[in-house]
Amino acid sequence: MVEINVLEQVESFYSSAWDKLILCGLIVFVLLGVALPVAFYLFNIQLFKAKQREKFQQLKLEMLTEIRNENREELAQVKQDFYNKSKALKSMALHLEGNALVKDKKIEQASINYFEAIKGYLHGKDYVNFRMLINTVIDKCLPKLNRLQLTNIFKRMDTTEEQYFLELKKIDRTEYARQEIAELRIQMENVRPTGA
Repeated sequence: MVEINVLEQVESFYSSAWDKLILCGLIVFVLLGVALPVAFYLFNIQLFKAKQREKFQQLKLEMLTEIRNENREELAQVKQDFYNKSKALKSMALHLEGNALVKDKKIEQASINYFEAIKGYLHGKDYVNFRMLINTVIDKCLPKLNRLQLTNIFKRMDTTEEQYFLELKKIDRTEYARQEIAELRIQMENVRPTGA
C-alpha cells in the first residue's frame, strides 16, 4: 500500500507538473503568438501615424513657403506697377505745370519739368503722353534755347545730357520708345550755339 501511495503521489506530481507545463506553454504561446504580434502591430501603427504627421507638417510648410513666394512675386509686381503709375501721375502734374510755364515764357523751368515728366511717362509706360511731350519739347522749347541754357537745365537737374539719355535707355528696356528718344537727342544736338 505504501508503494501504491508513492505511485499515486508520483503520478499526481507528474500529472500536476504536466498540467503546469501545458499551462506555461499555453501562456508562452499566447504571449509570443498573440500578444507580441498585437503589440508589434500597435507599435507599427503609432510609428506610421508619427511619420504621417511628420510628412503632413513638411508638406504644410512647403505649401506655405510656396504660397509666400508666389505672394512675394505678386506683391513685388504690384509695388512696381504702383511705382510706375505714381511716376506717370507725377509726370502729368509736371507736364501741366510745364505748359503753364511755357505760356509765361519761362522756357528753362518748363524744360526741366518736361524732361522730368518724360522720364516719368517712360517709367509708367504712358507712351501717348511720352510722345506728345517729346514733340512739345522739340516744337516749343528747343527752338527758344541755346547750348548754354540747355547745359544749365541739365545742371539744375543734377545730371548731364549724356547721363539723361543713358537713364532713358535704361528705363526703356523694351526699346519701345527708342525712336522718340533718338529724335529728341538729335534735336537737342541741333540747338543753336551760345550767343547765336
